[in-house]
Amino acid sequence: MTLTMTQTPLGEANFGFDAFVRMVHDTIGVCIPQTKRHMIETRLGNRVRALGLKNTQDYFRHLFTEGGLDSEMPHIAETVTTNKTDFFREVDHFYYLRDVVLGNEVRHGRNGLFKVWSAAASNGAEAFSMAMILAEHALSFPGFNWAALGTDISNRVLEHARRAIYSHNVIEPVPAALRNRYLYEGQNEWQGKWRISPGLRNRVQFKKLNLIEEDYNVDTDIDIIFLRNVLIYFDPDDQLTVLRRVGRHLAPGGHLFVGNSESMIVRMPNFRQVAPAIYRKEP
Repeated sequence: MTLTMTQTPLGEANFGFDAFVRMVHDTIGVCIPQTKRHMIETRLGNRVRALGLKNTQDYFRHLFTEGGLDSEMPHIAETVTTNKTDFFREVDHFYYLRDVVLGNEVRHGRNGLFKVWSAAASNGAEAFSMAMILAEHALSFPGFNWAALGTDISNRVLEHARRAIYSHNVIEPVPAALRNRYLYEGQNEWQGKWRISPGLRNRVQFKKLNLIEEDYNVDTDIDIIFLRNVLIYFDPDDQLTVLRRVGRHLAPGGHLFVGNSESMIVRMPNFRQVAPAIYRKEP
């Protein structure tokens, strides 16, 4: 996915940090408070040095008056987004997926294929955690077929997810039985690293997606969507817009999971709360 921006010449007073904040909100949806200005400008220092510029003001000029915005957008997305996730984070959600959705409701998947989507996948830990739950279910029900999708706006974390290599401390939350079945421990120079098994990797697709864009190249009959710990970075209007767009891709009877701190954000008439931060789309 390419973020294409219209280059509009701005006056000298209009291409500073405030213009940068507005541009980020309009293109990515992320709100940057003034309290994070120093942190963001410090992070932008890497791009300032890489481009041979003197300071962030020169960088903003490069973006807004010298045609550099399009080529810099991937780097900007890396700078302003927070890529924090863990295996089996907010573990009660995975228990619900295993015990309620799969345990009570699903045996062979909708139309022969049960689909899950990690909509803010970061390094892939969430998508692979879901995949382990589904793979375990398939061991008990051989006719159960499934597929998983992970999306993110960051090229860097998507590449990490596709490599599927994690350090020991990162995979520590994975239960021992699942670790033994779905993770391979590295040897020699790879000691201390673990990689997701090929069978699981082949079931999980990762691709780039900007949640603030109007159309998503994603199926519209997904059974489970995890949209967790990303809405908190959007303003209230964008939160509702993203929820509505994501909700269009959930099959009737499917479940939407948000972060525990985001539960009060979900206010859509056809979504019924069935557990903390978990909503079922009414048929």
